Amino acid sequence: MSLRTKIAAALAGTLMLAGAAHAQGYPERDITVIVGYSAGGGTDVMARTVAPFLEKYLGNGVSVVVENKPGAGGELGFTAIANANPDGYTIGMLNIPSFINPIIEREPDYTIDSFEPVANIVSDGTTLVVREDSQFKTLDDFISYVKENPGVMPVGNSSLGGATHTSLLRVLTPNDLEVTHVPFPGAAPSRTALLGGHVAASVMGIGEAAPYVTDGTLRALATMRAERWDQLPDVPTFKELGYDVVAGSDRGLAAPAGIPDEARDALVTAVDKMMQDEEFQAAAKKQDLPLNFLPPKEYGEHMRSTKEQMQALWEKAPWIQ
Repeated sequence: MSLRTKIAAALAGTLMLAGAAHAQGYPERDITVIVGYSAGGGTDVMARTVAPFLEKYLGNGVSVVVENKPGAGGELGFTAIANANPDGYTIGMLNIPSFINPIIEREPDYTIDSFEPVANIVSDGTTLVVREDSQFKTLDDFISYVKENPGVMPVGNSSLGGATHTSLLRVLTPNDLEVTHVPFPGAAPSRTALLGGHVAASVMGIGEAAPYVTDGTLRALATMRAERWDQLPDVPTFKELGYDVVAGSDRGLAAPAGIPDEARDALVTAVDKMMQDEEFQAAAKKQDLPLNFLPPKEYGEHMRSTKEQMQALWEKAPWIQ
């Protein structure tokens, strides 16, 4: 099924959107998109790829400006989105499960109900990577070493309790495997540490790893996507190798709860049109963004089901002691 057909099918019977954005008067001024991570990371790249297409389909000559608010594994940015004026002019990018895990760990200044889901845009499946010259040629090589040397293998991730860290826990915990988790403030420094030989492996989004796998600098042992990604068709999935785990970072657009219906509807319509735009699809491919559209209702349901999964993982293997 083509991406266009998939989007149309997902939206059918789900949304009843009235009129174009300008017919409703929204937007009347520039829109800020908050990203809870530094410039250059996967979420930032997605936001900056999306911004000009939101401008195109929201119309009225408005600008969509990306504002980075990094810190605390994205939590500072997520909190800023939740606490923004719910007028539709400050929205942001949410990462699942990264924005959900603090809710399980403690009581941050937001809940799932603090957000109005607009759409999921990208699903960046967590991928286990090593240097090209690593002794580990396959996932079996990696697992065998970890079994024989519990707790010895240093594996980098993008933040303690973040998407990549908890994804790896979902593989390790049921199989009584143990590594030394080494958190970094994002995929880029984790990758730098791997390339410098400071860690033996790293877990990152497949899109974040793709340029380095393609140029032969890194080797991807397996990805936690549901299916192989057509841009890296030689990388097997954990599922096909016997590990029933689908995990990664789902990146989407959300607004503070309580935004006006006209603003929400205009944003949803703009994202719908953007996802069907062949120019956007080409830009996403160029930036190694694995597209996975979920409309508002399904996006919200995905948030809640992920919270249940993360709660169950927390009870077995709390990632913060």
